[in-house]
Amino acid sequence: MIDSGLEETIRKEGFKGEIRTQVPMREFTSFKIGGPADILFPRDLEDLQILINAFQKDGVRYQLLGNGTNLLVLDSGVRKPLINLCQGFDKIKKEGTRVTAGGGVGLPQLLHFCVQNALSGLEPLAGIPGTVGGGIRMNAGSQGMEMGKVISSLTVMNHTGRIKRLKREEVNFNYRGIDLPAGNIILEAEFPLQRGKREKIRDEMEHFLRRKKETQPLSSPSAGSIFKNPQGVSAGELIEGVGLKGFRLGDAMVSPLHANFIVNLGSARAKDVLDLIELIRKRVYQEMGVKLELEVVVLGEPEMEG
Repeated sequence: MIDSGLEETIRKEGFKGEIRTQVPMREFTSFKIGGPADILFPRDLEDLQILINAFQKDGVRYQLLGNGTNLLVLDSGVRKPLINLCQGFDKIKKEGTRVTAGGGVGLPQLLHFCVQNALSGLEPLAGIPGTVGGGIRMNAGSQGMEMGKVISSLTVMNHTGRIKRLKREEVNFNYRGIDLPAGNIILEAEFPLQRGKREKIRDEMEHFLRRKKETQPLSSPSAGSIFKNPQGVSAGELIEGVGLKGFRLGDAMVSPLHANFIVNLGSARAKDVLDLIELIRKRVYQEMGVKLELEVVVLGEPEMEG
């Protein structure tokens, strides 16, 4: 948490951004679940370096927060401060067909920019609600496309505040992840795109979005896919195969539309979701012999629960 002394230090160093304390994380996650946390919104690179330097000096661990779309925050909240880039790293620029987007840019915002500028190459990402930074960190993907396949470079800041530009070949992406130390912050990414026809680009994005709406519960609070797909099989099919599609604990329910989604019916707690996750894992392992690995990120300290 950000105590008054640390906040005063940050302000004295010239931090200009917003500091919000004890924010209910249900207001910042697509799951609409989670206890309190402190969130800092740096306005620019100088602000971000002030935060990183202050945290390093005081030995404070921090966590990046994007749009909160693949996140389950524990009911007791989060001790470490969260840094959100949406207020200062939300710019998009282009040079020819190369587009550079800040880490805080929403993926829907980036796709809208591509439509407006008749730039093709990212259409299958339509319907992914996260940020550029969060999407790259998770190597988000859809329709056979992953973020790691469509970037040419990343600019990152490490835990000491040093900034480095990495070419795509210097970064190792894997299924729903990237080999980048947790303290590294993705400041921006470059996308090499192609010129296209605006109407065709828009139509393709709408096509992919319609397919998502038909097969995923996009209108219900969720965190997207709960589990990674095991090799050669769909996690949703496994969960449906053991009879848990539509199963409910409290207000947490396995979606009747897509079994790899857990939806919040209104007042679900993180504990409900975690209990449901554990039940699913046990049932799938017992009946299918497959161990499911989480894709959703669980944030908070378990010892705070109870």
